[in-house]
Amino acid sequence: MVRFVEKIKQRTRAYQRNARAPLRAADIGWIFLAGSVIGFVLEGIWSILLHGAWENHASTVWGPFCIIYGIGMVLMYVLSIYVEAKPLPVRFLSFAVTGSLLEYVASLFQELAFGSVSWNYEGQLLNVNGRISLRMTLIWGLLGVLFSSFVFPFFARILEKTHVHGWQIACACLCGFMLVNLFMSAAAVLRWRERGESQAPSNAFEEYLDGNYGDARMERTFSNLKFLE
Repeated sequence: MVRFVEKIKQRTRAYQRNARAPLRAADIGWIFLAGSVIGFVLEGIWSILLHGAWENHASTVWGPFCIIYGIGMVLMYVLSIYVEAKPLPVRFLSFAVTGSLLEYVASLFQELAFGSVSWNYEGQLLNVNGRISLRMTLIWGLLGVLFSSFVFPFFARILEKTHVHGWQIACACLCGFMLVNLFMSAAAVLRWRERGESQAPSNAFEEYLDGNYGDARMERTFSNLKFLE
């Protein structure tokens, strides 16, 4: 048993050394993509636990991607490199503050860019403009500690296996797809808002959006998005 525990410790230290290696652009791409999918799944499971039914929390028109979680996972991974050896309270506070800042900035950007919100914490204790709250700050801190303690070193080992030409090409292709996906998603949401304001399409692209991304489809895809008055 002692030998087994020591072997696990040695392997974990090896994973941690890999995790401290400089991040490549492809590493960031894989982390972002993985986080986006994992976040989509976690949001769906959370909806089942709270409401008894799956809800689609995608933030793109194509695929199961929740972008804020992708960005969040990149931030958690990078932050884990710097706080890995810090005391638990320091790590918790670092992740709590970083996650809350991400949520606040993302909510503000969505409101300014699209005139919409996807979450509102008004009514929760110590919320700030409904964008962040004490409960969510604590959840971000807990998720960060769990990530840095259990996911971070092993994910670094997985990333090491992708440092070959074929995986890098695959990452570049997927990231290229995500750029187009994000553009189409933004265009579809903006056109959705314009339809709500009774604005007729002004060009062939907007006619395409109306024909392929109508209100019913957008409501299914972005079930938690609400336009502001």
